[in-house]
Amino acid sequence: MLSRFEIWVLPHNLRAAFEKASILLRRAEFDVLYLNIQRGLQELVEDLALGAPYEQFINRVEEADILHEPITSWEYAVKPILLAIRGLKLKKPHLKIICYRNPVLDSLSIESAERIAMLTFRVNSTGKVDVEEWRSLIRKIIDGTDASIKDEVEYIIGSCSEVSSEQKAICMTDFSGRHLLRELRKTGIDVILRYIFLPYYFTPLEILLRETAYMLRRGVNIGNERLHKLVKLHAKFIREYILTSVDYDEAYFRWLRDKGFRKLQNGQ
Repeated sequence: MLSRFEIWVLPHNLRAAFEKASILLRRAEFDVLYLNIQRGLQELVEDLALGAPYEQFINRVEEADILHEPITSWEYAVKPILLAIRGLKLKKPHLKIICYRNPVLDSLSIESAERIAMLTFRVNSTGKVDVEEWRSLIRKIIDGTDASIKDEVEYIIGSCSEVSSEQKAICMTDFSGRHLLRELRKTGIDVILRYIFLPYYFTPLEILLRETAYMLRRGVNIGNERLHKLVKLHAKFIREYILTSVDYDEAYFRWLRDKGFRKLQNGQ
């Protein structure tokens, strides 16, 4: 069993957060690295860690044809981490890298994004929000995500038993990391949760997902008025920021500036 397990929490789609994590990763001491990358890419990630050229890695990922999105979208946020681990096994021959992401979650994420995009377009076109349609979609996303996260936690814990008791691990994940923290503590592992990018301000859609999940755990639904407001704010975020920006980071930071949030500081 591992002697220490660090869970690094960072926003899943913000490249600036992954750039911060890549800097910290280069300085960190660890023996096992868990990456939130689809399990089917394990062998290719291993080759990258052994020094394979990054361009070759990307080409082979495309050829594998297991992603459910364009390669440019897939690598947008995670690229800094991939560059940081390239050749890492040449320096740390005993390093163990584990890609733990459930492929079902990738499929769900793409399907959900497409459905959300369609409903958002409808809101921006008509100004109307179909509350029940949005509620049904959000609940479906939450149910599917919860099942996949449970599978990923079991996958990670199962691999921990195969690791030396003297080794230290780092696991990169999103804000679902608290679930992993709770389950790992039950096994007796010394585990800490580390937020890599602070302060982080959730977007309207992220707030909608989090608030709905919170209410569902208590056996109630999010109110119609609150859901309607968050959907309208999300539609505005897409219309005024995503569609008028070069990439997601530009859109996100413009949104923060216009909302009057204080400048984000990359904290540990």
